[in-house]
Amino acid sequence: MNPDLERLIELEKVDREAARLSDEVAALPKRVAAIEEKLAEHKAAVEKAKARIKSNEAGRRQLEADIKGFQEKIAKYRSQSSSVKTNDEYRALMHEVEFAEKQISGSEDKILELMISLENDEKSLKQAEAELKTEAADVEKEKAEARVRTAEDEKLLAGLREKRAGLRSSVNDSALAHYDRVMRQRRSAISEAREQKCLACFVMLRPQTWQEIRTNEQIVTCSSCGRILYFDPANEAPPPEPPKKKSKARAAETEPEAEGETAPAETTPAQ
Repeated sequence: MNPDLERLIELEKVDREAARLSDEVAALPKRVAAIEEKLAEHKAAVEKAKARIKSNEAGRRQLEADIKGFQEKIAKYRSQSSSVKTNDEYRALMHEVEFAEKQISGSEDKILELMISLENDEKSLKQAEAELKTEAADVEKEKAEARVRTAEDEKLLAGLREKRAGLRSSVNDSALAHYDRVMRQRRSAISEAREQKCLACFVMLRPQTWQEIRTNEQIVTCSSCGRILYFDPANEAPPPEPPKKKSKARAAETEPEAEGETAPAETTPAQ
């Protein structure tokens, strides 16, 4: 194989692998950010559950304070009822007592509702904290794996860059320039030719071009896509098998009887 062609084929393999590793390295920080964002959602769920519990407790304390205030008012009104002089004043005080008692009853109902809600909030908090603990462990594990993968990829990339530089320095300048130009335009500069076609763009190749490619002795480009073409004999379709000839004995067996030939007549014995 032409040395430049051989090196360019290897160069594209190196470039492809380097591009894959570079993309992977670039994607890892995004992956870590997505992981941390998911963890933040679990943290927010925990904080939200804690906030509901805190609000619940504050609401109950306020209702308990309200009940205490209404109880004090009731005691005050009952104390005043003994010193009122008219029925209207007494009825007004009893109306205030009745109103305060209703407020106390309503507040007690609300406290009961908050206590039931508190049980649900506490269950939600425990579940959210358990999920956060599990997710935090998974996140740390994935982040550690991402750091290891990044280090490995960077090491492989360093080796590929060194190999790439060596290959490029040993390729003819004009062939390398063509390779770079096609790579920029099409993201691949090398293509196998098979069955008289470029496997990248599937355009049929001229017979003379096809014969030149099959030798792998020179740089030949596709007239359609511009990629550098090479031929791999291992992928060449085997030639069709010739039809098998029949043996003479088998031919005689299958040969039809000659025209005009008749079977011998039967004879009858003399009496």
